[in-house]
Amino acid sequence: MAENDSKEQPVVEKPRKKRLLGVLATSVLIVGAGVAGTVLGPRLLANRAEAAGLEGSAEGPEVDTEETEEKPPNPMAFQPLIVDVRDKKSLPHHMKVGLTVELKDGVKKEEFDKLQPRGREAAILYLRSKTFEDLTEPAQFETVTKELNDRITKAMGAKHTTRVIITDFVAQ
Repeated sequence: MAENDSKEQPVVEKPRKKRLLGVLATSVLIVGAGVAGTVLGPRLLANRAEAAGLEGSAEGPEVDTEETEEKPPNPMAFQPLIVDVRDKKSLPHHMKVGLTVELKDGVKKEEFDKLQPRGREAAILYLRSKTFEDLTEPAQFETVTKELNDRITKAMGAKHTTRVIITDFVAQ
């Protein structure tokens, strides 16, 4: 037994530097792959989608163009409206409302820029005339949308607008 005790072999530790370098190299590769995917992914997917679109149009069935060739609307966005409204207890609440107006054919940006103050005024007057509860009640959203549409269309002129869309609606 004395011989076994004297012949104890020293414990050899694996170098920590090699382990650390391995972890570091793996981390760099993973991060690099993520960055490359983020940067190159959209380009590669766009090329693939274009190629699929070209192949699909050559081999795919013909689509009736009369139904699908509806002219796209001409949308123009108002600058965001920030309005203070009061609740039933007369406490003020801030609201941010984003509106987009779909213009009729032939209405240019210059005309819209001239008419926008009228539409903004109509929207602000309507929003300020309502209570916070009226504006934030989910069941009332359709009514609010319709009334805003009617008032803004009337203020800007029905010959210029087709519809008003609420794009942002933030209540605090």
